[in-house]
Amino acid sequence: MNKELTQKQSKVLSAIKEFVNNKGFSPTFEELRELLAKKGMKLKSNNSLVQYIGALEGKGFVQNFKKLRGIRLLSESVKNFIAVPLLGNANCGEALSFADDHIEDFVNVSKRHIKENQNHYFFVKAVGDSMNKSKINNGDLVLVKKMEREPQLNNIVVVVINGLGAIKKFQKIDGMPVLLPNSTNTKHQPTILHPEDQINICGEVERVFNFSAMEK
Repeated sequence: MNKELTQKQSKVLSAIKEFVNNKGFSPTFEELRELLAKKGMKLKSNNSLVQYIGALEGKGFVQNFKKLRGIRLLSESVKNFIAVPLLGNANCGEALSFADDHIEDFVNVSKRHIKENQNHYFFVKAVGDSMNKSKINNGDLVLVKKMEREPQLNNIVVVVINGLGAIKKFQKIDGMPVLLPNSTNTKHQPTILHPEDQINICGEVERVFNFSAMEK
């Protein structure tokens, strides 16, 4: 196997390493193209990037799982990263379909972000603006820690209500659980629950990765 890289292949590999070191995640193809453009290597489409990634994979530098953030560095540093399941979308406004037992993809993340057993964590992708005052915006990746106990008041949680998912602040009024928005958009209102509602508090928000800011 010829592991010697061309100049452009080296630039692509360097950009992947830079992104991973700075963000703790593998880049999407769009993010990688944007980073390469800043370095003077403009690619018109993902097709060209696919060829470079394929060459790097063939030479044993990366592995491409052909999923969201599926580019994985094959080096000693890969030991510092784990794949955390992405369960889908959790709406920050109106409820949106969300299957808590369905893995849509995996996100590579630094072990430094995972404080306990990696099986206790999952990602959801935020949709909507009802939690933007908590710095959770549309398109952000939200790292969630599973929980079995009732959350503390004012903690931000991911819940499934009657089969629909949402990200909200947990509170109680007269002993009844209430899910509160935290938004600059005044159209969002609290969700008042009833004990007979099929509610599953999946976990508490551990950290938000504001990828939405990168699109601005």
